[in-house]
Amino acid sequence: MKKIIVLGPNPAWQKTLFFPEFSYGRVNRADQVQYFPSGKGINFCRASRCWGKFSALLFQFAGGEIGSRLCSMLDDEKLAHCSIITAHETRTCTTCLCRKTQVMTEIIDPSYPVPPENITEMLDEFSRHVGEACGVVIAGTIPTGTGIELYLRAARIAAENNLPLLVDSWQNIKPVLEVGGKMILKINLDEIAEIAGTRDPRRAIKYCTTRFPLTGVAITDGPDNAYAAIEGHFWEFALPKLEHIVSPLGSGDTAGAIFFTEYLSGTPFEDAFAAGLAAASANCLTPLCGNFSIDDYRRLRTRISIGQLDIDRHS
Repeated sequence: MKKIIVLGPNPAWQKTLFFPEFSYGRVNRADQVQYFPSGKGINFCRASRCWGKFSALLFQFAGGEIGSRLCSMLDDEKLAHCSIITAHETRTCTTCLCRKTQVMTEIIDPSYPVPPENITEMLDEFSRHVGEACGVVIAGTIPTGTGIELYLRAARIAAENNLPLLVDSWQNIKPVLEVGGKMILKINLDEIAEIAGTRDPRRAIKYCTTRFPLTGVAITDGPDNAYAAIEGHFWEFALPKLEHIVSPLGSGDTAGAIFFTEYLSGTPFEDAFAAGLAAASANCLTPLCGNFSIDDYRRLRTRISIGQLDIDRHS
């Protein structure tokens, strides 16, 4: 069976602290803590496994004791990965969740530059496996100080092999978007605003589809309305209000995983994205990134409404 190849080069060891109430500038004592492998690529693969339609193969850099622990836990989860070992320690992400306000605060360790030989090693492994793929994903940031060449060459390889490519990354991404092929940009509204120079969804999407040879664009905005466009069609998605959020961490990655899986399965673009949004909402009801209940997904999917709009209005 064909698989989804996921480039998530910058993983993190996730530490999530739960507080009855979190106050800045004060001593805060957590009443619960969780540790697990995370990062956009890992979360995508975990959500893909929850969905069960395609297997996923993760490509990542990992180093030091933290990297070793992270890879060991991926093995325990039976999440397939090709980990390129680097000299620097894998970063840690600490998330503080306030139960009272349901507000999340993230503290992310710095990452370190990856040397050219490690980039070459990952691209060689990627090229060896690309024939097994039905689609490719570029997920998240590249380690600090590392150029965009990894994503640029991966996008070219995907295009040469006529593979759909989901881009869930925004920093310095314009050269990658110029590659074209069967490319879909899936990021959030803040991120597309950095690319397009506007937070107006219509204008941002129109900028991206005009400026770059993209097949489609899908935009999330947390609990607020989401947007998608393909082949001149433009949709707005109203999401259900969640009363008791456990953790929103990883919801965007979950949306991307189920959206892309359904798109690869032949589901219409707007319905595929609605499925991703429902899964993202369901992910908010669990503490583990990229994990959700199918029953929650089904219940929430019925509460998502889709409206077709004119992309040229107000633009």
